[in-house]
Amino acid sequence: MKDDTLLETLIREIMEAKLEYDRLAFDEERPHELGPPASPKQIAKLESILGKTLPPSYRAFLELHSGWSHFDGGAKLLAVEDHEGEWVKERWETFANGFEDIEVEDNPFEIGAIPVLLGPDEYNFLVLDPRKVRKNGEMDFVMYYYSEEEDRFEDFTSYLQDYLEVKRRSIEEEKHGTPDEEKE
Repeated sequence: MKDDTLLETLIREIMEAKLEYDRLAFDEERPHELGPPASPKQIAKLESILGKTLPPSYRAFLELHSGWSHFDGGAKLLAVEDHEGEWVKERWETFANGFEDIEVEDNPFEIGAIPVLLGPDEYNFLVLDPRKVRKNGEMDFVMYYYSEEEDRFEDFTSYLQDYLEVKRRSIEEEKHGTPDEEKE
């Protein structure tokens, strides 16, 4: 129960930060819809796609909200049913093609990763890397920009915490400018 409360608090804080950032940066609030809870049947379907039990942190999120629209620009935290959507398959194939001509040690398309964050026009994406399952059941979540690995998180909660920190820094920059702007 304690982890669920932490996750719910984190989700609420991210939503509040996103709305504050929207007001500061765009003078309006943009839609950021959280999906309904995923059913046990939906979670089982995603686990069959992954070929493993979902990590506890990600499963807990899905049990609260299957998806989050406009989570990061036009990218969304995918709902379980999005994995079968045509746009997700097309976008996933587009990114896979970007890995064909380069040698990458951790090509997510060759290791059975599944997308977690994806957008129809965005160049960043987050995957669940199923290769290494830790004793606590957690797996890495890896952020890419095109075919470059940008960051790796030990669980989904760590990814959300990092996202919140970045969003809070963006809010401070909107309020007070960037350090470079202050020197000018």
